[in-house]
Amino acid sequence: LEAVVSTQSTGECPDCMKVSKIFDPFMYMSVSLPRKEEKIRELDVIWLDAEKRRTRFKVITPREGQVIELLYAAEKACGLSADRMMLCELSQAIIESTFSPTQKLRDIRDGRYSLCIFEREPHLPVIKVYNAYKGYTSYLKFFGNPLLMQVPKEEMPHKEFIISLYMKMSRYVQLTEEVLQSEETLPFKIKVVNQFGVEQSHDLCDENENLNIHMSNGKPVAYIALVWDMDAKDEYFKLEECNAIDYHESYRTTKARKNEVNLEDCIEMYCKQETLNQDNMWYCPNCKDFKQASKKLDLWKLPKVLVIHLKRFCYSRHWRDKIETMVKFPQHDLSLKKFMLSTDQNHIKYDLRGVVNHYGGLGGGHYTAYCHSVADDKWHVFDDSHVASCSPEKCNSPSAYVLFYLQQEPRITNNGSSNGVEPMDVD
Repeated sequence: LEAVVSTQSTGECPDCMKVSKIFDPFMYMSVSLPRKEEKIRELDVIWLDAEKRRTRFKVITPREGQVIELLYAAEKACGLSADRMMLCELSQAIIESTFSPTQKLRDIRDGRYSLCIFEREPHLPVIKVYNAYKGYTSYLKFFGNPLLMQVPKEEMPHKEFIISLYMKMSRYVQLTEEVLQSEETLPFKIKVVNQFGVEQSHDLCDENENLNIHMSNGKPVAYIALVWDMDAKDEYFKLEECNAIDYHESYRTTKARKNEVNLEDCIEMYCKQETLNQDNMWYCPNCKDFKQASKKLDLWKLPKVLVIHLKRFCYSRHWRDKIETMVKFPQHDLSLKKFMLSTDQNHIKYDLRGVVNHYGGLGGGHYTAYCHSVADDKWHVFDDSHVASCSPEKCNSPSAYVLFYLQQEPRITNNGSSNGVEPMDVD
C-alpha cells in the first residue's frame, strides 16, 4: 500500500455523451515512451555489373511508412534510381521474401533476415538464380549469393543464356570455353525450382534449343538452381570471393540522431485523452452497446514510494521492438502537480532512490540496478554479484527501465505545521 497510485479514469461515450468515472489503484505507473520517428537500416546492394562486389550501406528511414521511402533513402546512398531496385530479404543463400514499393516498412522483419537490393533493368522479366549442391542426400543445400538474370527476349538461345549466366558469375567462377559449349559439359545442372529451392518439373531448354521461360501452367519461370557437382564446386567456385562484401562510407558515417525525451513527456502521454480502438471498446450503459469512447487518466492520490515503469517493449501483429530512447528523469524534486486532479497533495515532491536497467533486446537480456544507500548517502551499481560505488549521473541512461522515487520528508514551517503530512522513516 506504500506504493499504490490512485487514478481517476474518465470515459465518455461519443454518441450520448455519457460520462463514467472510476477510481483505480495501481502498484506502479506504466508509462509509454514517444516512439523514435527514424530507424537506421543495414542493406546490401547486389549490382548488375558482375565485377562489383556486394556492397553494404546504412540508411536512415522512417520507422513507419512505405517501402518506397526506404528505396528513396537507398537511392541517395548508392546512386541507383528506385525503379531499378528490387528489395528482398535473404535467408542464408535463398530469397525469403520480396517487397513491393507500396508495402509497409513494418513488414520488414528486422534482425531475422538480411535486407538486400538487387539492381535490375526495369520492365524486363526476372529469374532468380540460386547455387546449390546435393552432398550426400537428395536435398539441395544452398550457398553463395543469389543472382538476378534478366531475359531481354523470349527467343533467347539456351546457349546464349548459359554464357550470360556465366558472365554474371565470372568474378568468382572460372570456366573454360570448352566447358561452356553445352549444358552437358557444365559443372552444374540447371534446375527449375520454387522460391524455397524445391525442384519443379520443367525443362528450361525447349526442342529448338531456345530458352523456355514459360511453365506448363502459363506462369513464367521465377527461380532456377545451379546444382553443382561437389568436386567441381570446390574446383571452380571461389566461395570466399562470392561472399565478399565492400562497405560503403555510409556504413561508417551514418549515425542515429540524438533522441531524448523527458520523464514529464512520458507521464503526459500516460494522462493524455485517447480514443479506444475497436479491440478495446467500452460498453455504454445508456446506448447498451460497445463504443469507441474517449478515455482519460488523472492522478488522484500519490504514494510514499512511487514506482514508474518505462514501457520500452512494443508489440503488434506484425512487428515487435525495443525502444532505446534516452529518458531524462530528475534526481531530485520530481513534482506531479500538473497531473493531479486533487489539490491535497500538490506540495509533494520525490527524490530518486533506485533504477532498474535492462540491456539487450526482445530475445533476451541482462538486468542491473543503481541504488542509493541511506547508510553512506552514495549511489551504487549492482550487477549480479558485483557491487561498486558510482556517480549519480550514471543512473540516467537509455537502458533505464524501472524508476523508484521516495517522497521527500515534509518541511516543518515556523508554526510547527507540516501541511498534514507525517514525517517518514526513510530507513
